Amino acid sequence: MSVPAGLTPDTQPMYDFIVQLLEEKGAVPAPEAMLAYPYLKNGHIDSLAFIKFIFRIEERFDIQFSEADMLSEPIKTVGGLIALIADKRNQAAPD
Repeated sequence: MSVPAGLTPDTQPMYDFIVQLLEEKGAVPAPEAMLAYPYLKNGHIDSLAFIKFIFRIEERFDIQFSEADMLSEPIKTVGGLIALIADKRNQAAPD
């Protein structure tokens, strides 16, 4: 799988999983456009599928999105979603 620049060893699995979930619903953009891809706005997944999509991400990465997260701008793009996942995982990591 080709990937966009800027991913780290920590964020690569997040990217791969999100792309896998989106590919289940149809073709995805080229890797260079993927981080900015507005999957909701473009209708790649609808609001009902979004709930299942988020649940699968929470389950896979052992995180929980808040209501504020669910309404935030970052969650609406692949790159923003990856940043939210990374932030949640970092908050949960023991010091």
